[in-house]
Order: sequence, then structure tokens, then C-alpha cells
Amino acid sequence: MELIKRRILLEDSTDRNYNSPTYGTVTATSFYINVMIVQNADDMGMFTDINFLPNYVGNNTPVDYTPLIQKLSASGITFPFMSGITPSFALTGVSVTARVTGTSISDYYNYTNKIITGQTESKVEDVRSYNSLEPYSLNFDTNTEDYINYTGGTVNGVDRVTSLGNPIIYVFGADANDANIGTMDQKNGLVYQDITGTTNNTTVSYIGEGWNQTNVSLSALTKEEYLFGIISKPEVKSDIFIDRGITTIFEKHLKLSEISNLNELMRYGKGYYNIIKQ
Repeated sequence: MELIKRRILLEDSTDRNYNSPTYGTVTATSFYINVMIVQNADDMGMFTDINFLPNYVGNNTPVDYTPLIQKLSASGITFPFMSGITPSFALTGVSVTARVTGTSISDYYNYTNKIITGQTESKVEDVRSYNSLEPYSLNFDTNTEDYINYTGGTVNGVDRVTSLGNPIIYVFGADANDANIGTMDQKNGLVYQDITGTTNNTTVSYIGEGWNQTNVSLSALTKEEYLFGIISKPEVKSDIFIDRGITTIFEKHLKLSEISNLNELMRYGKGYYNIIKQ
């Protein structure tokens, strides 16, 4: 774990108003620090994507992992399943194994439909109209676009202002036919709330899609050890560079006319040409 220290200047948060009863004291109740989170990832190179294969045979005929176990053992790698322990994970509230008889790909998706909120920068300028006297028109669609949501349904997406109070509420990509548009129960798109007179004055919320076919790849990735670090097929360059010496720019054409292939060129003049292979 890395320990990062930051120094905050309290003078900026100290009351310096003339004759103020709290003069010289820190009046700030909170401090906001931007933390940059970075991640390093090694490029593992090319791999093979294997499609999901459900187990339709029966519970008494488990998947044969013997080839995988032998290869892992030879590399000194140990996992619980190698000793007969069956791994499990939570699937829609039920503890199941990773290979359940009769299951399909959709059984491994989890549609949580949880409300997610956060603080962000204001996007109210994106719903501004061309009316200078009334820049933000209530229920006026500044943009419309039809798109397909994660369940495969068509959404008549709109960008509009739904409330002109404090906060001012506006939406992006919301369903125009949604009765809950502009509220946290809005099913599609983003809901923004701009509150004046506060430090973090913009809140964004949306209903999370959970894990489904649009953001989860249910497949096995295989990779041979000799391909680690290789991200593309090798490229062979067959260009020939000839060092012609320092006394003349070009060798005599008559001499080159005696050479009919690369082997003769390499033997010519007892290695006269410096040929570099790449």
C-alpha cells in the first residue's frame, strides 16, 4: 500500500472578516481532495476466445478437467478445484456451481436495477435552447435519438429539462414515454440535478443494468505460454542494405551484372558487400 501525504493550507479556510465573532478560526467543515487512481496492466498478448459450453449431459458426468489439472500441476500452480473442491458463486441469490446442468448464458447474468448516484460537473448547457429570454424550456426536447437498451428494447431517447426549480432537473437519453422521467426511478438514461448555492452542485443518477450481454463476456480465454507478451503476428522484413564503401558512391554496373542471386552476392569479392539480414 502506498501512503500519499497532502498539505492543506488552512489560511484559505480561516475567517478573516473584520469584527467577525469567529475571526481567526477555521470555518470550513470539509475539505475536498482530488485523488488520481491509476492502474498498471501487463499486455498478455494474443489469446483464444472459447464459447460458453453448458453441461447438458447430467449431474453424474462432470466436466473432465484432467488436461487442465495436469498442465497447471506441471507449472507448479494449484487451485482448489484440482483437489476436488467445487467452486461456487452467488447467482441471483442462489449458491450454484459454475457448470450447472441445463443452464444457458442468460442464467449467468444478474439484472440488479440498482440506483447509482454520484457528483459530477454540470451539463445544463447541453440542454440550453436558442431562446435568449428563456434558455431552459420545460419539457422541450433539445435532442431525440432512438436506441436499443440492454434488454433489446427500443428506447425513444430524449434530452430535456423536466424541472426549473432548485434544483433544476434535466435528463439525457431518457424514454419519452417513461412516467417517471426526471426522477430517480427513471428506467433509461441519466438524471442530472443542479442545486444552486452549494459546493458540489450537480448530482447524476441512473439505474444500473447489472451484468448482462452488453457488458459481460462469458467465455474462457486460453493462451499458450510461448505467446506471453506477443500481441501480433511476427513481421519479417526482407530488405537488403548494401554498404558500398567510402571511396565510391556506386559500384560498377558491370560487376553487378555478374551476380545472379543472393548467394553469389554474399560471396562476391570475399565479402565485399556488408549484407545485414533482418
